[in-house]
Amino acid sequence: MMTLYSSRRSLNRVLSQCLSVGTLAALSLLLGFAPGLSERSHSIDFSSQAYAQSPFSSKDLSNFARAVLAMEPGRQAAYNEIKRIVGSPPNIACSQPNSLRSLPGNAQAIAINYCKQSQKIVESNGLSIGLFNQITVEAQKNSEVAAQIKNEMIRLQAQ
Repeated sequence: MMTLYSSRRSLNRVLSQCLSVGTLAALSLLLGFAPGLSERSHSIDFSSQAYAQSPFSSKDLSNFARAVLAMEPGRQAAYNEIKRIVGSPPNIACSQPNSLRSLPGNAQAIAINYCKQSQKIVESNGLSIGLFNQITVEAQKNSEVAAQIKNEMIRLQAQ
């Protein structure tokens, strides 16, 4: 019985310590923005604040926002399917193969398919995976970058 508890505990620990998919899920949660799920109203800040802190161009941030919006429906579907299989919300990072390998076979296939689709979406929106991940990390550290992305996502959805 100790082995079952230890392996279950180990699996839970691995799942909980992994970063979110291509860091996308974490970013969506960080921004408090899940398209189609949120009932609260969002407002766009049209003030003339300078975002001098951002190391990324407005085009990069716009491409990032487009990619996040395009990936979101697939992320939600994959997350729900994996959750149904594993029984608890897993955190998966496409850039961390161990987080994928720790999933049972069916869930692993869903995660791998999602990661491949996400990579295509990121690249079709004019970003490399490296740049996408850099922007994600910066948005987690820099509230101004996060606000720019959130505002761009809202602007894009309003079109």
